[in-house]
Amino acid sequence: MHRPILNNHTTLVWFYFIITLMIRSSLFRVSILLFLLANTAVRSQDSISQTYRGNFEYGNFSTDLIFQISNLQENPEVFFSSPEQNAYGIPAREVQIADDSIKFVLQSDFHRYQFHGKFFQDDLKLLLTVDNKSFPFALTRSDSDKGTQLKSRDVRFRSDRLLLYGTLYMPEKPNGRAIYLVTSSGDQDRSATRSEAMFFAKQGYVTLHTDKRGTGMSDGNWQTSSIPELCQDDIRAITYLAETSNLRYADIGIKGSSQGASKVPYILSEIPDLAFGIIVSCPASSLLESDLNYWRNRNEGQLGSSDLLQATALQRSVFQFIAGYISRDELESQLSKKQNEPWISGVWVPELESVQTDPKLGYTPLPYFNDLKQPILVIQGGEDQIIPSNSLEKIEELTVNQNPRNRYLLLDHADHSMMFKGSSDFPYWNSLHPGYRPALIEWMDHMNLKRKGK
Repeated sequence: MHRPILNNHTTLVWFYFIITLMIRSSLFRVSILLFLLANTAVRSQDSISQTYRGNFEYGNFSTDLIFQISNLQENPEVFFSSPEQNAYGIPAREVQIADDSIKFVLQSDFHRYQFHGKFFQDDLKLLLTVDNKSFPFALTRSDSDKGTQLKSRDVRFRSDRLLLYGTLYMPEKPNGRAIYLVTSSGDQDRSATRSEAMFFAKQGYVTLHTDKRGTGMSDGNWQTSSIPELCQDDIRAITYLAETSNLRYADIGIKGSSQGASKVPYILSEIPDLAFGIIVSCPASSLLESDLNYWRNRNEGQLGSSDLLQATALQRSVFQFIAGYISRDELESQLSKKQNEPWISGVWVPELESVQTDPKLGYTPLPYFNDLKQPILVIQGGEDQIIPSNSLEKIEELTVNQNPRNRYLLLDHADHSMMFKGSSDFPYWNSLHPGYRPALIEWMDHMNLKRKGK
């Protein structure tokens, strides 16, 4: 059988036909590839992080909420923030995403908050269920903060032989001043003050907060350290802040709450060139007496006046043992004598063999208030159950004549953490007292005007 013979013209036609198919096929493949890459990029961007913001209102309660949703495609995560609740980056539990729906749970010490939501374009419509009651609300997608842009970086520095870590926040529009957040009690790391650090940075202040020694990433042991030892870490942090921000001490203020507040007068006396101090919920007593006051307030409803008096005396002995003031034998002797009293179950007694002496309990800030020259803002909550109720009054008596810019503020319906304790139509979330942060900024702005000579 003979094969067909193609003439030159036919061969040329087939050649152009094949080349055209190849070109078109290649372009088609390139187009498909570019489409897939673009689509993947969009999906990849969406799967990295989405942020939804808005306001939750119910009756007389209102709070701003921020939910950051990441890893949408698999292993999704949700992080909850609320400036009014002093909360930042709280991880949710039981996160589930399917098609246009999302479910997750937040858990507090007292309540379980269940969220069911649906995505509608740039909106997230949610139903919050708590205490068998449901509350609808909506948030809007806002992946970039259109407010003040903050830059932050993690930092580290040495305090004696310890390596300490913190975060430095740089505002978009610096006002030429800085503030350091003094570390406080317990084992909380810098995450406890992140919301507040960001708040001050948004007001224009370069802001530094740190992991106290023995918390977070920082070296050391806070439990066996004295208050002066912890204050030296704070002083080193302030020095680092001045050096890294190229600011003078006169441009730097400090702010502390609770045990951190009790350290403020000590630090101000050690660095007299600092600009100001903000002192929130500070006991005008030793830390031991403040702890005892809190125990008394928690138990006075269960014990009669006579029983409360006797139980308080024994509880004081327990705290004195922890502080190293009395021996274990002496405390056990007292406990043995009172073991059959009807109120004995109300006395808190730790496992005595595992107790580490805590020298912090003997510290009192009162002597360090005597010679303060810097202006101070002192704030106490009217419903603070921890510090002695006359603390603000005592501190004012000691300092009122030292600087005309001193201010003393008692916030009704505020607790030790400055949370609002007044009547609320939504009792399931705490929020900061509405007068707290405005009072801070008003006073700090006044300090800035005085600094500029206005």
